Amino acid sequence: MSAAVAAAVLVSRGGPRLEAALASVAWASERILIDPAARLAGEPLPAGVRRAEEPADATSAPWLLLLEEHEVVPPALADSIAATLGAPARFAAYRIGQEVRAFGATFHPVGAPVRLVERPGARLGLGPGLSPELRALRRGAGRLEGRLVVRAADSLAAALDDLDADAAALAALLARQRVVPRLRHLVLPALAAGTRAFAARGARWAAWQRWILTVLGGYRAVVAYAKLWEIRRAEASTPR
Repeated sequence: MSAAVAAAVLVSRGGPRLEAALASVAWASERILIDPAARLAGEPLPAGVRRAEEPADATSAPWLLLLEEHEVVPPALADSIAATLGAPARFAAYRIGQEVRAFGATFHPVGAPVRLVERPGARLGLGPGLSPELRALRRGAGRLEGRLVVRAADSLAAALDDLDADAAALAALLARQRVVPRLRHLVLPALAAGTRAFAARGARWAAWQRWILTVLGGYRAVVAYAKLWEIRRAEASTPR
């Protein structure tokens, strides 16, 4: 399986989160960092890991897997990927669900972003609620067994620090894609992100955890577009 898939990790902060994400895909043929906000600029990278703006252009592996730095690929999902890629291809892209572990509770958000695609022609994009996704040349997507595990911060203060870093990475991606911030961007993506968290399946007793995830999910989208507005404002004020 290692020769069939390259794993790309979207960087937002670095540190232990990134180390855990990279370790969970040590089986991949290549590990690539996407660092839109240049958080790791000038820092040495682990052996066998390299940077790229568009991971599909930086590898010859036939398949590409995407995860954010706060996500890890558990063994069950790795086995599912191996089984899928070892069989005749039914789809050009696959959705992967998520399992969010936050503040002592576990949730399964509704829907699943496209995270595994045929590499030729694939591009990094952002789905509803600014969820990072991969886009394939051919339409149609299946869904893999297993889930990416999202490990939230241990405290609300740490969660806000992570949110700010994640939003900066998303804003840099939006800027790279030439998105112009509009008033609707402060409402629709936040509503999509918050709704996905609020409707997640999970323990009934974890009401306050669900509420915090809902607020943080919506707030991340708002902060990302606010940071994008700052980027565009700085560009407009820079002499040409």
